[in-house]
Amino acid sequence: MRKFVASLLCCLFFLSSMAQQKAVEEIVDRFVDTLAAHSYMQQNMDLDQLRKETKLKIQDMTATDSLLPVLRQVVQGLKDHHSNVFQTDEKEDELALLKLIATTTYEQAGMPPRNFQHRMIEGKYAYINVPGVALEHKRTIDTLQKQIAHLDSQNPKAWIIDLTENDGGSYHPMIYPFHYLIDTVQTFSFANGKKDVHGNDVLVNPFKVPSNGLYIDNSLEARTIGIDSVQAKPIQHHDIPIIVLISNITGSSGEITAVHFKGQKNVRLVGNKTSGLTSSNSVFAIGGGYYLNLMTELLHDRTGKTYAIGEGVDPDFPVDIKMPADLKSFQQRLAYVKANKDVFLQKAIAVLEGLE
Repeated sequence: MRKFVASLLCCLFFLSSMAQQKAVEEIVDRFVDTLAAHSYMQQNMDLDQLRKETKLKIQDMTATDSLLPVLRQVVQGLKDHHSNVFQTDEKEDELALLKLIATTTYEQAGMPPRNFQHRMIEGKYAYINVPGVALEHKRTIDTLQKQIAHLDSQNPKAWIIDLTENDGGSYHPMIYPFHYLIDTVQTFSFANGKKDVHGNDVLVNPFKVPSNGLYIDNSLEARTIGIDSVQAKPIQHHDIPIIVLISNITGSSGEITAVHFKGQKNVRLVGNKTSGLTSSNSVFAIGGGYYLNLMTELLHDRTGKTYAIGEGVDPDFPVDIKMPADLKSFQQRLAYVKANKDVFLQKAIAVLEGLE
């Protein structure tokens, strides 16, 4: 009887290991398939070889939780500057990440509150700080719209939109509230790495600016987060100069927001070259609680420029400060930008007053 039980346990252990190994392989296959279907860098990859090499690394792996270092190594090898892999505790629900984003506050996530600021400068310039948006998307839109309405009621002579602390997230909550400051029906799009018959970039996903200010987004992400229908509030003072402040911190969706304004006749970008995450990325569930945040396209602005991988947005008027080389961490660099905020603002005012 004991031998029978021992044999049964060994058999169950073997079957469990086989099942775990199969689960690991399925995640790897889905991971490589996602790269093949969506990565901007797919034309530079030997996908068959990548799949073979990755499976060699996981051939003795019997736990899906051990996969993260292997997947991250592959993503780092893409060298697209804007992809990563992460894992959540929820292993089954592929909407778990979106639900988490939709319901978690910054306080619950242990993150500092967003630095929302707005005020009149010298009694005539409407200043508003636009932080990055990782969580609380709808609250961000509501907050910005209230601040803009208050500033608009003060009869400003110009707008100063501060993106110097904005390291990205989702660009929709950053853009929708400023709808009535935009003078065209399309501001930016993305290049997917393909060329047409004339050798020009194939452009996809153009950002449309609805004439009535009603933004409709039927994507699963927008519906889950609760920003699938957003009505922009009118801005009376829309035909006045606009300064957009940018810095080395400004990244990803912060850069997209800057490009949303770039090229408009009454807009000037003031500050430093941005961080160089001028691309679009999408999140794909690949099983086992793993998500691949993948760079899929490069940003293309309304002036006709497609940004290269790692290329930042240049200011029209540079600010004469240089980030010290010994500031390595994001928090150190952010603190430096905040400490020098007056330099950015003084430059903005000089541009507005025609001194630059």
